[in-house]
Amino acid sequence: MGQAQGGQLQGSQPQSLRRQNRQQVVAQLFSGQGQRWTRPELAQCLGLSKVTVNAVVQELAERRLVELGPGPAQGMGRAPQVVTLHPDLGQVLGLDAQPGGVRLRRQSLARQDVTDGFVPARRGALSGALLAALERGRDPGPEGQGGPLRSVVIAVPAPVDAQGRLGEPNALPELDAPALQAQARRWGLDLSFENDANLVALAARPLLPERCHLAALVERETGTGLGLLLAGELYRGGRGRAGELGRAPWPSPSGARPLEHLPEAERLRATAYLLAGLGQALDLDHLLLALPPERSEALRAVLAQLLDPGVTLLTEPDPAGAALAGACLLAGERARRALLGSLGADPPQSGEPQSDHEEPHVA
Repeated sequence: MGQAQGGQLQGSQPQSLRRQNRQQVVAQLFSGQGQRWTRPELAQCLGLSKVTVNAVVQELAERRLVELGPGPAQGMGRAPQVVTLHPDLGQVLGLDAQPGGVRLRRQSLARQDVTDGFVPARRGALSGALLAALERGRDPGPEGQGGPLRSVVIAVPAPVDAQGRLGEPNALPELDAPALQAQARRWGLDLSFENDANLVALAARPLLPERCHLAALVERETGTGLGLLLAGELYRGGRGRAGELGRAPWPSPSGARPLEHLPEAERLRATAYLLAGLGQALDLDHLLLALPPERSEALRAVLAQLLDPGVTLLTEPDPAGAALAGACLLAGERARRALLGSLGADPPQSGEPQSDHEEPHVA
């Protein structure tokens, strides 16, 4: 009979090692979503014995975190089984809050399934629209497919500090963040806010080299912002106000004026000079323009004369879509981190209460 890591059988492994093995297997499945692993392949990849991986996968399958299915046929023998994340592992929700309403995207943790929607908001009624969007995101549908909603991230046109608190300038003063967070706690939801420009930058990160320096310029109805990734990590500043480019002062005949209050042509030129200076000061690798196409082309033409040739110019014609994608990306990271943390605890014994945030509940 094969042996587990450290020469111990799975049944006699210390609990800490068993917890670590559970986390390793699920983390590997998360890191290679879309890839199908057999149990021997997982064992080889993780440096664990086949006996250990077989036992861990069996336990995870019983907890409905993974499932086994037929793999590709190999010759005349029986096709090996592959291990994949359980389709009811859970879902995440990204929301993009703007004055006219809330765009929403619900995404599976295990698959590429995505559901988009929109909740309109009357003037001054944005918090109600966000609550309605949360209700829609929590609804598992008639068959309960996809599993529980594990994390929600709301994109907002406001600074957000490291503790998740909204600051000023806030383009949505009617948004009642404490009330939304209180309702999320009553529902047992993990809910957080993030600046929309930061989320546009995060949405670009998977497409770029690791540890790159990126600035993402975002212009929307609610103002102008900049999302910054330095060495691949989000930079928000001490008070969460990094990237508030729209409030940057610019000289005019009547004195200094905020950038976003300048006339169109003057604002374009001022934006180009500020971005070129930032590119030099931060030694940027990439500059992403998340603007409508006409505005983006006009800004590119001015930047071509100013920007360091080592900075790559990228474009994103749909800032709202990028913010929503970034919200789902961040919600997915939070959900996976929480799920891996829950695997560090032993499964509840029969009759013990079970939290929806620790194990998926399937109707």
